[in-house]
Amino acid sequence: MLTRFEKPGAKTTAAEISRNFGHWQDRAMQEPVLVTHHGRPRLVLLSAEEFVRLSENAAEQPAEAAEDFIDLARASFLANMFEGFMVFDRDLKVRFLNQVAVSSAGHLPQELVGRLIDDPEFGEQGKLLADRLRRVLRTGEALQFESRGFFNQHRFYESKAFPLGDGVGLTFCQLTELFDLRQDLAAKRAREQAVEGLDLIGQLVVNPMGFVQQANAAFCRLIGAQESEVLGARMGDLVAPASRQTFEKDMSALLQGAAETHAGQVELMICGQPGAVRLSAVRQRHNDVCTGLVIACMASA
Repeated sequence: MLTRFEKPGAKTTAAEISRNFGHWQDRAMQEPVLVTHHGRPRLVLLSAEEFVRLSENAAEQPAEAAEDFIDLARASFLANMFEGFMVFDRDLKVRFLNQVAVSSAGHLPQELVGRLIDDPEFGEQGKLLADRLRRVLRTGEALQFESRGFFNQHRFYESKAFPLGDGVGLTFCQLTELFDLRQDLAAKRAREQAVEGLDLIGQLVVNPMGFVQQANAAFCRLIGAQESEVLGARMGDLVAPASRQTFEKDMSALLQGAAETHAGQVELMICGQPGAVRLSAVRQRHNDVCTGLVIACMASA
């Protein structure tokens, strides 16, 4: 910075400026004057206008840098977020889509920006979404919901709409696989309830250590025991001694992952006496770790 003052008339000594301050004051109105002391730069004499200009520039630079950083952070966040993100104006015209939203839509951004979300091309789901966005505009409150996709009605999404400036922001993530799992789970529960209604099949949940965690009423009746006697019991102890070694070997293979299912016949202790039952066991897993066995059984004909 000092090199800009190293030119004729832009530098003087402290002694000289004290003897002829008026002259150097006038000179400083034209350009900054470097004041030296014993040959070394010490002070700069400059006009009030120049001082204000330099001060404002110094204040603006950090602010501009902060704004640039915020813009960069915003762009990076939008580009890397897992959710789709869209912005609509007050007329519900599309104003912005991130890359996830573009991929979900299956259209180029220029084909969507400026389009109304309740355009007939988006069908009934587009109209439903428009109604929800209008509700957000009207109430000023965020709204979370699940729905079919307005770009692809074969997909299911969880969405959140919220006020954003004068318009509405929308984030969404696909729930198609989760929705399918929910349907499968509901169907499974319905089948289980239907079987429970027959009251014929005993069911057990056995932990990885081989102890009974759950037992339904049908199983307790099958072996003639109270639920309190079954829960916490070692499963092998409920099997007749003659079948116990083979049963424990088969169950150990399931727990260790050598097999996923087992079906066969085994003798349980029924009212203190060996009795043959048909049995089916399935290995339970969570994150590829065995969490136990589910066992179903019924008396042999």
